[in-house]
Amino acid sequence: MFKLLAVLALISASVAHRFAGKEWKQTYKPKTPYVYKSVTWEEAHEYEECPEFEHDNYEEPEKGEIVDGVEAENGMHHFLSRHNPKLIEDCCARRNYTQVVNGVEQVVSREMCPDLVREDSGFCGFETITIPAANWIVIDVEKDDVETFQVRETYKKMYYEYRKPKGVRWMLPVLVKWQLNEDRERVSGQIAMYVPPENQSNPPKPDSDLIRIEEWGAKKVYVRPYGGYRHDKEFRRQWELLRTALDNAGLNYKDNEEWEAGYSYLRYGRQRNEAMFVDSASEA
Repeated sequence: MFKLLAVLALISASVAHRFAGKEWKQTYKPKTPYVYKSVTWEEAHEYEECPEFEHDNYEEPEKGEIVDGVEAENGMHHFLSRHNPKLIEDCCARRNYTQVVNGVEQVVSREMCPDLVREDSGFCGFETITIPAANWIVIDVEKDDVETFQVRETYKKMYYEYRKPKGVRWMLPVLVKWQLNEDRERVSGQIAMYVPPENQSNPPKPDSDLIRIEEWGAKKVYVRPYGGYRHDKEFRRQWELLRTALDNAGLNYKDNEEWEAGYSYLRYGRQRNEAMFVDSASEA
């Protein structure tokens, strides 16, 4: 009995730590040494920057550099400041999962991202992505989260109300869709995650009214990758720059929606978030 309670306590502590730390930033300390991989701006972006966006230039901190006296719990101080985004191939690299098949434990390799088609837009300032038609797990952002642009509490509900009890694994990117009013203020939002390929044809039915499975048509989207965190002022500015680039290119997009695509583990390592607009011709 004591051993059972001890195990439950450890599980509870690990779950609590999953959501611990200030905005989850660089709080995880890996068991094996972190292998630092340098990334250039050109490697992390599938486009040339617009000359008029020079004010958005930045210099990535050196490995281990402490900026403005802010230190990371795991020693990755340099990743607390803006840096070059994590490469998409590193974000989407296959990972091993342990699963039980016919009573036998097996290790299987799984893809982390759907088959997103990335291509040069032909213009400066953004790249073009085609998201395939598929089923997505969707939950509305809590009212308090909308007011603060947070998604933590809403994401936890997606995990505890659906992913954990249904055994549905993590997929990238995690999308956040913000609906804007006439003043471009965010008034409502949804979090969406691609249903993994092994569940795609028959997604587990949600037991909670908070969760729904939505079938989305293919979408063409325009993005600007960002190396940093979703609450950074520089990240919020990426939609302004993206609007300018799209307007200069003469492209039509849904100006009443701002989308985020998150590809990285906030508590550890190099980050990649993307500011996104959906092409007007794409389905709702």
